[in-house]
Amino acid sequence: MRVSLADEEAYAISDVHLGSPSSNIAVLRDCLKSLSPRVLIVAGDLFDDEHRPVDVDEFALLMSRFISALGVSPRVLIASLSSSSHDPLVGSYMGTIGTAEVRACNCPVLISGGINALVLHGDLVVRNGVMAYVLESVAPGTMGRRARRRLGVGDAWVVYGHSHVPLLNPRLALLNPGPWKVYGVRRKRGFVALLGPHVARRVCP
Repeated sequence: MRVSLADEEAYAISDVHLGSPSSNIAVLRDCLKSLSPRVLIVAGDLFDDEHRPVDVDEFALLMSRFISALGVSPRVLIASLSSSSHDPLVGSYMGTIGTAEVRACNCPVLISGGINALVLHGDLVVRNGVMAYVLESVAPGTMGRRARRRLGVGDAWVVYGHSHVPLLNPRLALLNPGPWKVYGVRRKRGFVALLGPHVARRVCP
């Protein structure tokens, strides 16, 4: 999926796992409310237990619940959904939910315009989440570098999730905002990142 943005900055998150008792949704909600994002990017695992085929009407209801849980009203919400687990299988969706223009798919999303970025969940590179965690813990950024080569996106920012290992590497233009679900051995905590044309930085918490 390709999305063109006029805005020159966006906020990025990943691995919210809405519906899990281990999801720190209250902390994320407070962060986002303090930022009031106009554009919000989500690198997959929006939900914890919604992995099934859905039609566009059911997907719209799920996304309405997701946006409501975040407690904000972005103008644009861009989501690269997991294809292997957790997220609903909708294929692609383009519609308006509340005040938000939602662009979502079970595929990578290439953003151009004010921001040049590739957004993907990460299961395209390493399907198993535990293996992704181990790989990124040992060699941070491996999944992002592999995604860049496989999809041929040049010097675009690569924004991904799935591994539950937060990473911000401006030199390599790699961003994994990390998880809001903290459980088991994977206990690293995520953050909200501000992404611009030539910079990304952690802004909350």
